[in-house]
Amino acid sequence: MRYPQLYSVVLTAALVGVFTIAAPFAQPKGERRTVTGEVVEMWCYLEAGDRGAAKKACATACAKAGNPIALVDDKGELYLLAGLKSHQPAQELLLDKMSERVTVTGTLVKNAKAQMIYIETVR
Repeated sequence: MRYPQLYSVVLTAALVGVFTIAAPFAQPKGERRTVTGEVVEMWCYLEAGDRGAAKKACATACAKAGNPIALVDDKGELYLLAGLKSHQPAQELLLDKMSERVTVTGTLVKNAKAQMIYIETVR
């Protein structure tokens, strides 16, 4: 093997190693925010505005099936939710709190069309 080829192989292996180690430590970039509101399942909420205690069983079943979970605050703002640790799905943190009022603290990431909170804590 010639030296340029050896250099290329070593460099590629080093870069793969760095990105493999760094990926789990990647953090969303945004402001820390605490928001209080009702945990909703996105499908039924967007389709029909379903929320509240009467919809808890349905929202829980749909969230168990993998549908996205969000938080609706008192102003009607909708925040998509995900766990912060190890790309944890929101279901792991909130499945038992569907249709209930909670306070989440985490990193808010948003653009002109959507906003998401990567949850650190739930109360």
